[in-house]
Amino acid sequence: MYWIRLMGERLAATPLSVQLTGTLQDITGPKLAEEALREQARTDPMTGLLNRDAGLGDLEQFLAPGVEDRVAVLYIDLDRFKIVNDVLGHAAGDRLLASAARRLLRAVGDEGSVVRFGGDEFLVICRFGNDATRPARLAQSILTTFSENFRVDGEEFSITASIGIAQSPEHGERPQQLIQSADVAMYDSKRRGRNAWQVFSAELAEQQVERLQLETHLRRAVDNDEFELVYQPQVDLASGRTVAAEALIRWRNGSLGEMPPDRFIQHAETTGDIIEIGSWVLHEACRQLSRWRAGGMQLDRVAVNVSYRQFLGEDLVRTVRSALASSQLPGSSLELEFTERVLIEDEPDTLSTFAELRDMGVVLTIDDFGEGYSALNYLRRLPIHGLKLSQLFVQGVPDNHSDVAVCQAVAGIAHSLGLELIAEGIETEAQRAFLLRLGLGVGQGFLFQRGVPAYQLRQHYGSPLMVLG
Repeated sequence: MYWIRLMGERLAATPLSVQLTGTLQDITGPKLAEEALREQARTDPMTGLLNRDAGLGDLEQFLAPGVEDRVAVLYIDLDRFKIVNDVLGHAAGDRLLASAARRLLRAVGDEGSVVRFGGDEFLVICRFGNDATRPARLAQSILTTFSENFRVDGEEFSITASIGIAQSPEHGERPQQLIQSADVAMYDSKRRGRNAWQVFSAELAEQQVERLQLETHLRRAVDNDEFELVYQPQVDLASGRTVAAEALIRWRNGSLGEMPPDRFIQHAETTGDIIEIGSWVLHEACRQLSRWRAGGMQLDRVAVNVSYRQFLGEDLVRTVRSALASSQLPGSSLELEFTERVLIEDEPDTLSTFAELRDMGVVLTIDDFGEGYSALNYLRRLPIHGLKLSQLFVQGVPDNHSDVAVCQAVAGIAHSLGLELIAEGIETEAQRAFLLRLGLGVGQGFLFQRGVPAYQLRQHYGSPLMVLG
């Protein structure tokens, strides 16, 4: 095959022939180069897959009016890819992406096209006509292909995939709409535990709308003065007298009503809004303790929960210093409660931040100890002051032998390391008595009082919150 350019003109014709005069030029080389450039413009240079623009262009053609073939989009996100990127560097991450692309091509074969959509996210676009099982079959084929570990720079990594599936026309009739639906389904798959696929549904669409509404209102909540703090007293288990208080956030929105923390805290951590919210909580809790003390209510300290995202996303030390300074409180007046997740997020920064906070006199406690990672190795190295015994174990004592054993073990660890141990979730007199025998001095729970507004906590200050037997 040759590409030829003809330049010429027709001469006088006879009844039996037509004559042309001019030149023929072989332009095969330039034409092949042009085609190569066109293909290069459609290709992701790292993986050799179709790039984002090419994928969107093909999908738009498949969804054009008059095209009757049904189309499905599989939105694929690599699980734990960030670990390889962080541990081995971007070059190793790039090699992993190229390897993942080859596996995707192998899994999909000629039943669809594979697109690198961006970062560690890929699309598979397939036309399936009457073969309604094809999208799910391709998704399962991809999961099977990813079940074998990846080997990068001599190290093995388990990299799985979370996949969302959307089909036209029921899940979208335009490219972006179909991709967004598949994206929503993918995040639901990831939320459910990763290494799985999920088909978009009307329920997911409704959840997505609710999440968007929640995000919009949550972002304005601090400026609109929609948050308030309630305080649960921490009491001396022997006397029942209040010695400290834990600040607990509540949110009341004009459109959404009163939102319980388990509805918005995790969402705020995902979006990063928890950083601004957490800063407000720190400042407000310190202001309230200062007001209490000015009125003669001499609590030892106020406790505030701190998200791991505050550790990663802001200068926590500076925020704490600002909250204490603006309320004219010493560091010892503030207790910060961290979940065990903080222990493993970023060890060097964690050690440095904990050390700075402790140098300020701030009391540092690991909350819900035993529920999560229980990284005992970090307990002996981090400059923390105490542990909080999770209500998950407190609720089973003194009758459940397993919960008794866990409580005894945690108490032993705290005692051996010289750490204070506080119990939460105390609801019965039998639990209080057991914890006293175990050597705990301070606890909190519904047996004493729920979280209450600041004025109500003050009303009960100075007298036991319960009649002790």
